[in-house]
Amino acid sequence: MRKPLLSLLLTFTLLLSACSSGNGGLFKDDIVDFISNEYRIYDTVSSVRDSANFSEIYIAENRDMDDVTSNITSHEQPEEMSERKDGKQVLVYDNLFVIITEDEENPSNTFIEVANDKFVRNNYSPDFFDGLFLYMVLNNLLRTNDWGDTQKLRCQQNPENCYGGYGKSGGSFKGSNQTPTIRSGSSPVRGGGPGAGK
Repeated sequence: MRKPLLSLLLTFTLLLSACSSGNGGLFKDDIVDFISNEYRIYDTVSSVRDSANFSEIYIAENRDMDDVTSNITSHEQPEEMSERKDGKQVLVYDNLFVIITEDEENPSNTFIEVANDKFVRNNYSPDFFDGLFLYMVLNNLLRTNDWGDTQKLRCQQNPENCYGGYGKSGGSFKGSNQTPTIRSGSSPVRGGGPGAGK
């Protein structure tokens, strides 16, 4: 009687082990972990309104936007996915924005920015999303009633505090881009970063 039970337990353990390995397994990495394991961390951008909150910038070298978008969405389908316009596309996952942009200096590379909804709400210029999402959709994603109008007014009053996306204003955004110092190897940034509280 014990041998069949032991055999059954061993088979079940092997099955779970097989299912959990690889990207198509039963226990997938969350999207932040997947991106941090797939791509090299390149930079971070601090929020101007909350220095403990920041976005992470990854680089996919010699991989175009089609390849990167396909790779990420095949790991996990987003809740919302924008059209592609002007070398940018946005994928939205459970309170996270994955913003894919073409590297303007080297079009064979692609940047992947991972930011939580709070970072997007407090820092991004609404103009960045023109042609990607309707404001009604953004209001829903950011859990506000009038984010577009409110943030537009903030941007007019303090343009230096308005983030136009990594490829467009990354070098001059007051949130100060810096090479990550709290990351070692490929372990994900925690604390105030995109995956915090997940």
